Amino acid sequence: MKILLATDGSDSANAAVDFLAGFPFPPGSEVMVLAVLHAVLHPEELGVLSEAHREIFEHTRREEEKEAQQLLSSVVGRLRDAGWAGSTTVRTGHPADEILAAADEIGADLIVVGSHGLTGVRKFLLGSVSDHVLGAASCSVLIVKSGVSDSYARTVGGGQPWRILLAYDDSSAARKAAELCASLPLSGKAEIRAVSVLPMIRMFRQDIRQQMNWIWQQKKEASRTALDGVVERLRQSGADVSGELIESADVAQAILVAAAGFDSELVVIGHKGKRATQKFLLGSSTSRIAHHATCSVLAVKGRPSD
Repeated sequence: MKILLATDGSDSANAAVDFLAGFPFPPGSEVMVLAVLHAVLHPEELGVLSEAHREIFEHTRREEEKEAQQLLSSVVGRLRDAGWAGSTTVRTGHPADEILAAADEIGADLIVVGSHGLTGVRKFLLGSVSDHVLGAASCSVLIVKSGVSDSYARTVGGGQPWRILLAYDDSSAARKAAELCASLPLSGKAEIRAVSVLPMIRMFRQDIRQQMNWIWQQKKEASRTALDGVVERLRQSGADVSGELIESADVAQAILVAAAGFDSELVVIGHKGKRATQKFLLGSSTSRIAHHATCSVLAVKGRPSD
């Protein structure tokens, strides 16, 4: 697996490094660590600066690049200590655009970003950046939350299993998310709860409610069958897996509540993108879960046309 880790030295970016160091990714995975410098001035704007101002600007930029290289050296050193093969790169431009471009250039399977950074030149991973990357990336995106590094340290240092919630609706995107979970070396290292949320449709007229009841029951039975199937498949990978079918009018909220109740450290969801209309893991739900989950969120991309 090829992974692009974007870092700015913030707490959430450091949590992302901890996550990579401790999570059981496939053997042989490689990571490129990226830092992005803001393009403060366009090339044509440099031409209007006086020589003295240009020298100040170039000196400042050299210092920023030096600081970025030191940050990257520290991060990749930590990852190599954890057994990762890694490389580094510094780019200049808009952070989200440069993250997406770098991911496409290396053919990344996964982009890893912190949920929020701080202000300043090298602390760029603001919420809008992770939102942009989540919506526009052609590959899967892992958003790591800051303030949860204790769980990573507990998992890595104490040998306790990761607690993963898989949101599953039997769509192609959800099946791809399940396939990713099944491909990871999770045997003895994770507890997975697969959750399917059956979105309730509220009816006011009693006759319509009665007419819809048998359709609802068939849909519920189909959801249970699909959920049982994915649970069995994940168990074959050696992980400890359970399943839960929930009926709710608010799918995203039901997933958030289930994740909190399971004390999840990671939510894995299929991300269909903005054109998805038929099932429940829509782009808006994915973004809402990514925003409000107290744990990290891995959005696995399916086909845009799903």
